[in-house]
Amino acid sequence: MKTLIAIFCLLTSAVFAEEQSYEVLVKKDDLEEARFKNEMEARLARDIKSYLGDNRFIIQVEATLQKTRTMVKDSDPVSPNPALPKPPVRQPITEIRPRSVKTFDANELEVLPGLPVNELPLLQENQQEIQALQNKVQQLERERTDVLNYADQLKQEAETKIQTIREKTLGFRNSIKKMTITLVVERTLNDEQVEFLRNLITRKSQLDELRGDTLNIVRTEFKRLDTDKPSPASIWDEYALWFWLASLLLILLLMALGMRALSRRMVPAAPSVSAVSAVSGEPRNLAFPQENDQQIELKRQVNEIRQELVSTGLSQPQLFQQLVQQSFQRQQYSEVAAMLESMGKPLLRSLIPALSSSQWQELEQQRSEADWNSDSLLQSLSAFQQRLQQGLADNAGGSSPFSFLEKLNDSQVLYLIKDEDTRIKALVMSQLPAERAADIIQRMKEKDQASVAYELGQFDTLPVSAFRDVADRLAHASLSVPTFENISADGLSVLIRMLDNMNSAEETRLLKTLKGEKPETYYRLRQVYFTFADMARAPERVLANELRDIDRTVLAAALCHTSTEFKRHILAALPAKLRAAVIAELKTAEADIAQETVESGRQQVVQKMRDVLKAGRFSMEELTPIAQNHQG
Repeated sequence: MKTLIAIFCLLTSAVFAEEQSYEVLVKKDDLEEARFKNEMEARLARDIKSYLGDNRFIIQVEATLQKTRTMVKDSDPVSPNPALPKPPVRQPITEIRPRSVKTFDANELEVLPGLPVNELPLLQENQQEIQALQNKVQQLERERTDVLNYADQLKQEAETKIQTIREKTLGFRNSIKKMTITLVVERTLNDEQVEFLRNLITRKSQLDELRGDTLNIVRTEFKRLDTDKPSPASIWDEYALWFWLASLLLILLLMALGMRALSRRMVPAAPSVSAVSAVSGEPRNLAFPQENDQQIELKRQVNEIRQELVSTGLSQPQLFQQLVQQSFQRQQYSEVAAMLESMGKPLLRSLIPALSSSQWQELEQQRSEADWNSDSLLQSLSAFQQRLQQGLADNAGGSSPFSFLEKLNDSQVLYLIKDEDTRIKALVMSQLPAERAADIIQRMKEKDQASVAYELGQFDTLPVSAFRDVADRLAHASLSVPTFENISADGLSVLIRMLDNMNSAEETRLLKTLKGEKPETYYRLRQVYFTFADMARAPERVLANELRDIDRTVLAAALCHTSTEFKRHILAALPAKLRAAVIAELKTAEADIAQETVESGRQQVVQKMRDVLKAGRFSMEELTPIAQNHQG
């Protein structure tokens, strides 16, 4: 039974252990400790301030916190209420009473020698008691076995319950380990006030001497704020009169300076102004001692024409600059010099930026030598205005805003639109003849070709203002487009003629030497020098368009003694009919053709390609490398 009681106690303690909580120390948070000290100082300062007032105390709180974690042992049972094994049922012990023994008379029994006849009933009774005791012992043994089995079951259940117990965190708690408060007050406070502050701080902060908390109150003298200084309003009131007098003097001084400047502007200009204006490049102020209504009207007309010329120069820069260049070619400097006189050099330079320094010097000289007045300015400006209006009328009557493209070759057009948006490129292509636009598009990159073709298909209508804006901008940019046909200098021309008089082997050797020793000269030369070997690198579209005009016998002679790959590249670009004729000529002429005939044919082909290069329909940058580039 003691074992059973112990098992019950163990099981009960395991069940109650689930609900018992305990605390574990963890690392404190310095931020929480600082926040606690600040909040404690603020709360105490607020209470002390209400009692003492401002600037009469200093309080400091030093506290050490300790952080604990509250935990509880939590079980993870399989079932919420596990069923305990049933205790064994104790069977009542059957009491065996001794049977009544029949007694016999001793005289009736046979007398045996050595045996007491009267003890036989006693032996029978003892045997019955022994049997009853044996039955009781067996029953108790069975009960003991059942109790032990039940105890084992309870023990196993308790062990299972203990194993499922887990620790669970309920939360964290900060507690004060030690706190020290220091209060600095004025020396003038009496003992009652200090004692009141001590009690106030003790109650508010819950100081505990057993914990080691301390409170220190120190008396000292505070420096008082000087509140007797005059305010800004009092200073203004004191010196308001002086301020008003100074303001009045300043206003009078400004009025005097203004009157003096106005009187100076009304004085006639000195004769030397013309020379100074000519040197500085700014427009001169034409001043006349006595101006009548006619002179005033002339000045007004000059200003109107000047404004109109500036507006036209900004809106039609190409036409404006073209007329200025015509004036220089005809040596009619008076019109441009009049614009320089009326507009000034900075403004006129922005309208005609393409003028050279020598032309500007000529204009400056013409301007300084002329005797300008309103009448002469009006005549010169009116003459240039009439020419400008005539040019505008011609453009509006028949020519397109993109007519400047006719003066550019294909390479210049490509250079002009290389950095433009795809829609602008498509717009320019739409203003060119179909054949020329096709040639230019073929010289673009494959990606750009597809994009331009797509944009051309999307064009429907375009606002006139946007159309003219794009045309004017591109026309202005076309003035700075380089002329690709004039890249070579005189030295390069001599070198090209020298190379043309060499045979193929000597030409190749000289080019290799030049490339190794003088690479800059070599690359400049390669921009304009097309060789017969470059035919293998030329685009097929160029070969197809340009070689069809060459006689078939010349083409056949040029292709003699070249490699199979070279022949295949050239012949593949030719039209089918011309290709068949050249192949037939090759079969008959290649066996016994003279080398002079071959060189002559190649020179004619090369000259044709150089003419194409000079015309701008092709550039050396379009040459692409191939796997083999041998003539044979």
